[in-house]
Amino acid sequence: MAKSFYSWLVQFHDDDTAIGDLARDARIDADFPRRSISYRHLKDYLESKNACDAAIDVFTDAFAQYKATRAN
Repeated sequence: MAKSFYSWLVQFHDDDTAIGDLARDARIDADFPRRSISYRHLKDYLESKNACDAAIDVFTDAFAQYKATRAN
């Protein structure tokens, strides 16, 4: 089974970057879809939580990096 986006993301929780911010937010969000590997599912979740455009952009960039690591 593929590593979930959340599992990939949390490795950045100590980084002082936008992806690090996203990782920290995901860790404290008890409802974050921790097992999802779906871009659409995760983006829909963030939009349902009224995430700002900048947060969606960070997520999109992070998901592209996640997807690239899965291709290797």
